[in-house]
Amino acid sequence: MKKKKIIIFALLLGAIIVILVGWSVSRGKMYDYNYSEVAKKLETAPFNTNIPTKVPFEDMQLYDFGSNNQKVEFTLFNVDKEFLTVNILKDEIEYPKEIKKENIKIGRDVNGKYIPEHSGKRIILWQHGDLFYEIAFSYKLTPIEISKEQLIKMAESFK
Repeated sequence: MKKKKIIIFALLLGAIIVILVGWSVSRGKMYDYNYSEVAKKLETAPFNTNIPTKVPFEDMQLYDFGSNNQKVEFTLFNVDKEFLTVNILKDEIEYPKEIKKENIKIGRDVNGKYIPEHSGKRIILWQHGDLFYEIAFSYKLTPIEISKEQLIKMAESFK
């Protein structure tokens, strides 16, 4: 009887480890983004900007697009209703001082900020040239639906 319990425990432990490893790997996965629709919309934008080529969710589509003299904003979503909003501005994005911000590196030479939670969003910010970029992930249940590393990889993919 004792041997049977040990075998059952080992099988359960093995199953848990497989599930956790699979979940961890899938959380870090990035997908190619077909940015042609966004690129076409950007042709009418008041300034040139970079756009992402990688996203953390499969089959992301353009949901909304807007621009004015100071800002370009577009939102991407997928069938699971996971939303990413990209803001590109001429002026720096200001957040209240009390919001927790973490310094991060995007690639080798770009400094940015990471906000783990603000108003139901997980956010990454950085400056490239004279433009300020922001990616905001609107989570459904908890911010851990997307990792900080995935947001950084998405930022690194801007071309």
